[in-house]
Amino acid sequence: MIIWADGDSLQVELRRLLCRRANGEARAAAEAGRPSRYRAVFVAARMPPLDLGPGVEAIDVSKESEAAKPREGSADDVLVEKSEPGDLAVTRDLPLAERLAEKGLRVLNDRGEVFTAENARERRSLRDGALGLRALGLAPESPRRSSWGARELKAFADALDRELAKAR
Repeated sequence: MIIWADGDSLQVELRRLLCRRANGEARAAAEAGRPSRYRAVFVAARMPPLDLGPGVEAIDVSKESEAAKPREGSADDVLVEKSEPGDLAVTRDLPLAERLAEKGLRVLNDRGEVFTAENARERRSLRDGALGLRALGLAPESPRRSSWGARELKAFADALDRELAKAR
């Protein structure tokens, strides 16, 4: 199984956690003489720093693109194209989560919430409706200071463990 990570949107701590888990699994598998149960593949238009190793790969869309600058959403398109049903994806991007869930992937956000095709579509609809109301001046601005810290990292790690256990 592949853990597809949206490298453009994930926090440093999440990238480190995913790299640690995937590299640890690859090393444990090599020592035990068995194939790895999973690996992580980061896809990004601008690749952030990663701890590459035996269980971690990176697809830098800017280096694969023939154009000098990749177009908006090209990393998302690559991620959707290369992923397979049954894989796991990690992203904060709701439209991408919806596309991946509809394809048959299990999708986690940065807070450990699991998205299905139905709840991702519903969440996106609510978000888009709220944006429309804000644009018309009928709703207050969204609080942009949502916190993300140790509690959210733990919730994500726990959700990742649950999803990896289901995949076995």
